[in-house]
Amino acid sequence: MIRVTAALAALVAAGLLVAIAIDTGRWQHVHARRPPTLVGHVAERLLGTTDDIALRRAIAGFVTAERTPYGFDNGATQARVRVLAEGRLADVAAVASPRQASQADDLLGVLAWGSVRSPVGTIDPADRAVQAFTEAARLDPANGAAAFNLDVALRALQSTGVRRGPSPSNGPRGTGHSGAGAGVPGRGY
Repeated sequence: MIRVTAALAALVAAGLLVAIAIDTGRWQHVHARRPPTLVGHVAERLLGTTDDIALRRAIAGFVTAERTPYGFDNGATQARVRVLAEGRLADVAAVASPRQASQADDLLGVLAWGSVRSPVGTIDPADRAVQAFTEAARLDPANGAAAFNLDVALRALQSTGVRRGPSPSNGPRGTGHSGAGAGVPGRGY
């Protein structure tokens, strides 16, 4: 009886190992969806592919958001797709490895930079983009795309200073300096 039980246990263990090996092989060509499994998601946990799949889904959502036009619905579809992509990217950025989180933050910055408007009471899209690019560069210093995007965003937002000399549209006198108008100087209020 003991020999039969041990042999049966060995056979079940061998079958389980074969099923896990088959499941592991199914992960070889996975892009955005989990493959069908024989023994649950044991192979997924053993291979550590959960974050990879989440990042791929988030990237696919980003691509969809970037390709979705404004449309005839006053941008409602575009806004919905962007929010979904931002949510997926934020989820990845919160739990993934530093390299994957950096990539997700960089893409979040790109989506924020491309936003045309922000709801009242929220951070300006340009500021959100700079925050996301900064976080991406901090998480993975080797992420050249994040460093480049941060540099471009900071240069675009940088003040250029005061223009010296007369304004091109300052009227017939042309004597304004540092943004002064060409009209007659006022008195009091």
